[in-house]
Amino acid sequence: MSETISVDGLADAISETLQQYSDAVIGGIKKAEDITAKECKENLEADSPVGATGKYKKGWKVTVTADTPLEKHTVIHNKQAGLTHLLENGHATRNGGRTRAFPHIKPNEEKANEAFEKRVEEVIRNGG
Repeated sequence: MSETISVDGLADAISETLQQYSDAVIGGIKKAEDITAKECKENLEADSPVGATGKYKKGWKVTVTADTPLEKHTVIHNKQAGLTHLLENGHATRNGGRTRAFPHIKPNEEKANEAFEKRVEEVIRNGG
């Protein structure tokens, strides 16, 4: 149903409607970030190389570093942080050779970025 608004109250009504839309979009984007981070973590666990103990493969974690009313920062990391770069890119060995690279982070990062963009577009289009 439509509501009758006086000319004097028009600015307030528009402001209130925009604030509701903004709050819904921010909440939807935060939800999209949570879903994307969880999916990315699962994909990293599936694609990670398995060592002798399997600690690296099981070591992926999702951490929210900041969560304010207007923004949220989520980090996906591995407990064995120094190993990620070595496995992703390969590294020099003692005898002068190089180890094989296991690219598993970059492809999953690209997939997660695309999925997040699609989710955000959907949230904005639907208003939350």
